[in-house]
Amino acid sequence: MRSKRFSVGFGAVAALASAIVATPALAGDATVIDLSYDSIMDMVRPEVHPGITLHRNFHVTLSERNKVSESRDREVRNASDSNSMRQVLGGGDSGSFAVWRVVNKDTLERIEHDPQSTKTMIVTLTSPTTCRLDIHDELKPGFNEYAFLRVTTHTIGYFSTYRITGTSCSIR
Repeated sequence: MRSKRFSVGFGAVAALASAIVATPALAGDATVIDLSYDSIMDMVRPEVHPGITLHRNFHVTLSERNKVSESRDREVRNASDSNSMRQVLGGGDSGSFAVWRVVNKDTLERIEHDPQSTKTMIVTLTSPTTCRLDIHDELKPGFNEYAFLRVTTHTIGYFSTYRITGTSCSIR
């Protein structure tokens, strides 16, 4: 059995990496965490569309030297899009679209800065091969609706309600 460690001096990063790869099935140079969630929302502008369902997938790769990359896709009705990013864990700043950081030896956090809200995704290791995904989306002060990039037109849509209806998390 081979155990990996990220090479910077953050104890929590090394502990998290070791916890994730503490099984032979995960030995290798990188660990992939597959995340997904479903949500439902009501668009109020520029068009009215109640009950929009959205499915999102994230494939997060943790590799040596604290590197994290994610590929993500979204599906709504018959439309979809995808994107990706790479960074150093804890890298980026408040102006970045999204930042991954290690909270403790069992927890990763992704903070996404949308125009009128902040989405926090918390990945908690429940064993070396399993995890749980919790998502919290909070409106920024002064706003009463969510503003998200629409999958179909890549323009901003405004939503009066937004809620997560299901999540999944797995490690490979």
